[in-house]
Amino acid sequence: INAEYMGSWRTDLTKTEPHWKDWFSGMSKALLSIPAPKLLLLAGTDRLDTELTIAQMQGKFQLGLIYNVGHHMMEERPEETAAKVVGFCLRSRMVVHSTIKR
Repeated sequence: INAEYMGSWRTDLTKTEPHWKDWFSGMSKALLSIPAPKLLLLAGTDRLDTELTIAQMQGKFQLGLIYNVGHHMMEERPEETAAKVVGFCLRSRMVVHSTIKR
């Protein structure tokens, strides 16, 4: 890696550490409370918390995995991401096949 092209942090992120837990607190419960079909797309290496693991086994949402991506799967693997979303929408009858433009 060429250090000349590397960025530098402007903010000391360690100062925000006391707030990290709050950023995600209740997120799983909020997702599960949505009264509509749900698709959760994760990078292949991500893990579910206990609440989401149980809910996924109970069929409360569909889980899609996309491998070899980082935080920006829709930019890194746009076709695969779109295919999973479109497939979910069709299976969930959120759209009908004839409304999808090719």
